[in-house]
Amino acid sequence: MNIGLFKKKEKIRLLPSEMYSLIFKVVRMRHLSFIIHRYPKFIPFLIFCISFFTASIAFSQNAFSTAAGARGIGMGNANLTLKDVHSGFNNPAGLAYLDGFSGAAFVENRFLLQELQLAAISVAQSTNSGTIGMTLQYFGFEEYNEQKIGLNYSRQLFDKLSIGAQFDFLSTRVKEYGNASAITFEVGLQYEILDKLTAGIHVFNPIRATIGTENLPSIIQIGITYQVADYLTISSAIEKDTALPYNAKFGLEYQVADNIQLRAGMNSNPNRFSFGVGYLVNQLQLNVAATYHDVLGFSPAVGFRFTPKKKATLN
Repeated sequence: MNIGLFKKKEKIRLLPSEMYSLIFKVVRMRHLSFIIHRYPKFIPFLIFCISFFTASIAFSQNAFSTAAGARGIGMGNANLTLKDVHSGFNNPAGLAYLDGFSGAAFVENRFLLQELQLAAISVAQSTNSGTIGMTLQYFGFEEYNEQKIGLNYSRQLFDKLSIGAQFDFLSTRVKEYGNASAITFEVGLQYEILDKLTAGIHVFNPIRATIGTENLPSIIQIGITYQVADYLTISSAIEKDTALPYNAKFGLEYQVADNIQLRAGMNSNPNRFSFGVGYLVNQLQLNVAATYHDVLGFSPAVGFRFTPKKKATLN
């Protein structure tokens, strides 16, 4: 395999079988820093492969992922029709329904590895002509990290239809080997088909932008959400990453009390399960979630959503 993410002095070649064996051992060791300091020659290869491996079996492109937020994770990331500030991460069309300012922050510790930590922030402000917002995402640690900065705009075209778009600046850094960056965009749509039945579409990176010498994948998602009752919502989605097979996602959200929600979800490829809890206190909603992979274990996440203009609602 030829790793050429950056223009560097040397390239490392391994057979695919050797690559995956090395990746699996590194991930399971739980201490990437030890490997990196012991074998500095392999820093770019190890970190790139770990990034690729965790993306391909679990999360899809790390900081460049379209899935973020503890609420969505608890529902298996079947979250294309959310209508809160988390929509900045997964479908900007949902931001069109905001009233005033809202912000959210989120941290995920993938497989309980400090080096595979994702932190993200989303803020948005509604105006008379639509909603404007910004998202920031950071994945990794000192030796290897990825960043995503997004500027978005959304608005309602009709009572039942909203659209949104986000321009993204993507950056990857390997310590002592340099940086690579790219600019791309993503677009989304939400449409209320029937009362309590909403569909969503989201496309990330339709232009197949290149970062360094690597083509970033395009990701398209189509999903629906049905509000069975005031206290129960179920969602599903199909996701296709150009670098990965189809992934079916399912989730539900059950309101057990005025200020408490329970969530559960699952994905088909890879096969993983998730669960979460949401707790509302005045203008602040706290969200806790975790995803379980049968080989790599748990990935806990915690986040909050803040809506200062008025008392927040769970949805």
